[in-house]
Amino acid sequence: MDDGISKQHRNRRRERIEDKILQMRANQEYEVVREIIEFDKTPADLKADMDRFVIGQEQGKKIMCTAIAFHYRRLGQALKKGMADSGGDIDVALRNTRTPKANIMLVGPTGCGKTYTSETASTLVGVSFVHEDMTKFSEVGYVGQNTGDILLDLLLAAGGNPTVAQMGIVYFDEVDKIATETIAYKDVSGRGVQKGLLHMVDGSDNTVQIGKERISLSTKHVLFIAGGAFENLDTIVKKRMARQNLDGNWRHFLSADDLVAFGMERQLIGRFPVRVVYDQLTTGDLKNIMINSEGSALLSFSNDLKAWGIDLEFTDDALTEIAQRAEKEGTGARGLISVLHRVLLEDMYGLPGTYTGKFEVDQKYVKDRLE
Repeated sequence: MDDGISKQHRNRRRERIEDKILQMRANQEYEVVREIIEFDKTPADLKADMDRFVIGQEQGKKIMCTAIAFHYRRLGQALKKGMADSGGDIDVALRNTRTPKANIMLVGPTGCGKTYTSETASTLVGVSFVHEDMTKFSEVGYVGQNTGDILLDLLLAAGGNPTVAQMGIVYFDEVDKIATETIAYKDVSGRGVQKGLLHMVDGSDNTVQIGKERISLSTKHVLFIAGGAFENLDTIVKKRMARQNLDGNWRHFLSADDLVAFGMERQLIGRFPVRVVYDQLTTGDLKNIMINSEGSALLSFSNDLKAWGIDLEFTDDALTEIAQRAEKEGTGARGLISVLHRVLLEDMYGLPGTYTGKFEVDQKYVKDRLE
């Protein structure tokens, strides 16, 4: 008898939990759809918000923010009409909505802000974001992840909600590493991976298997951003410019033909019509990032120490020294974290609980710590 009552209690509890999860998913759908329908940031508005976090890359941010703002404005307006036509049914509205899409290709050295810009944009818009390291992927039949795993990652990033997932942003990191044989790389499975991406980027209807559950997931509204260093791509562009008697900065002349010559599939490149070339970050850029970015590693370290009653301050020459050291590492903004950690490690270990008040770091202190 007691076992029967206990079982009924567990069943009722499970049902309440399942109902709550379904309600949470419905609320999540509503909030994301509402944000997209009400999205009214102009490209300039979006860039102004992004400037708080991403320092430098002015032209790149303009191009990025224009593409992203127009994508979600188009989608929002189409969804608004679709919701009205379908009586408020989100699934039907998404299924019947058709909007043009301009995926984005980012070219630039390691640590220049490609990933950070993309992730920041997703946060500012209010959509799911998934970062995919393409060096881990291979075509089906080879050892490694295959492109179908990306859909599962997207679904997980959206909290398991397929409606939310299909309005998100997917970032393909190090996409240049899946190029076929070129002057820079030789990858026998690269073409297969690129073809796998093509099907997804095209806006296909897919099925994601989670245990025994099969979940339908369309990618026609997903914004895809691909980024890579594309080492020696400038050589390819400059040679073509010389043949065509073109003068100027190679970044302004980058074409689909150049990316194909690098080893990318023409069909895939055609699905990324917006192309942005990011610059190598200078010492000035890196110093500016430390001082002005709301996502600065320096700000993070300062806040960590402030929690222990320690007010961390850097002199101007100390910041310059750190920026110069980070630039020499050749890893862009990521180098700042490494250098700052080496400078502050002993202090972050020893000061909490033993010291409170102002703690100033000057150039000599930085040099001594890095020797």
